[in-house]
Amino acid sequence: MTILFTQDFDIFPGKEDDFEKFIADYIPQCDRMGLPAVGGFYVEVGFGPRIVGIRKTNSLDELYRVMAGTPFKESLLELKKYVINYQSKILEPTGRVKHEGYEIQKGVWKYNQYYDLIPGKKKEYADFVMNEHLPALQKIDYLEVTGGWNVVIGGFSEIVTEFTFKSPIDIGRMLDNEDFKRITRKLRLNYVLNFKSRIMRTTERFEEPRWYRL
Repeated sequence: MTILFTQDFDIFPGKEDDFEKFIADYIPQCDRMGLPAVGGFYVEVGFGPRIVGIRKTNSLDELYRVMAGTPFKESLLELKKYVINYQSKILEPTGRVKHEGYEIQKGVWKYNQYYDLIPGKKKEYADFVMNEHLPALQKIDYLEVTGGWNVVIGGFSEIVTEFTFKSPIDIGRMLDNEDFKRITRKLRLNYVLNFKSRIMRTTERFEEPRWYRL
């Protein structure tokens, strides 16, 4: 089971150059610890922080083992010298979105939704997602549902849904799609609270060979 560990932050003003030097070492350090990077994004629309780094492990036990180690604690302290508004969260799959593994996606755009369930609506929500929500989204051929995640620790919402696009133009098309608007309206009115969304694009680091020298 893929477990995601996300780190959100803004670069401390005036420390951009120092951050760039640091992150070139930080990424391979995390890989060696057993936290390979599977995504890096800039938030283009929506709430911050503006930078999101995503790593994965194969289990919660594996992630907790890495996080309890001295190398991870020391690297996190070093990261915090260069960033502000740091947040992290741990995500596990809801099991409703089927995919094989979770790998680096280069040159993509994300539209993510964040929300809490209305108390007492868990079963109705699950039925709605499986029988109406996902089928409606899967009919939109330029949209790929790449993740449905329960937030285990951290963050600000119980659930994150993740849609992937090749182009920001397709995100605009989806937001204007009548089926998408209808199914999202039903989701928000009947099953969830504190709904938020944001649009993100891959960082340029995923376009450069240095990510693959790690």
